[in-house]
Amino acid sequence: MRIIVDRIVEQNAVVELESGSMLTIPVELIGDAKEGDAIVLTTEKKSEETKSDTHSIFERLRNKSKADN
Repeated sequence: MRIIVDRIVEQNAVVELESGSMLTIPVELIGDAKEGDAIVLTTEKKSEETKSDTHSIFERLRNKSKADN
């Protein structure tokens, strides 16, 4: 999956997903990327416990993004 950094506002980055949806995430998650940069996300095979933890993190980010918009 590829995301594009749309803008950086304070400590948040607004990114555009391949679907066209916008998502607000903590700026720490984009490393040294700047506005207009593309970030490629990859998937690694992990244990079921790690999958559950990762799913929980993304759900919290998604819910926070919806609350911010």
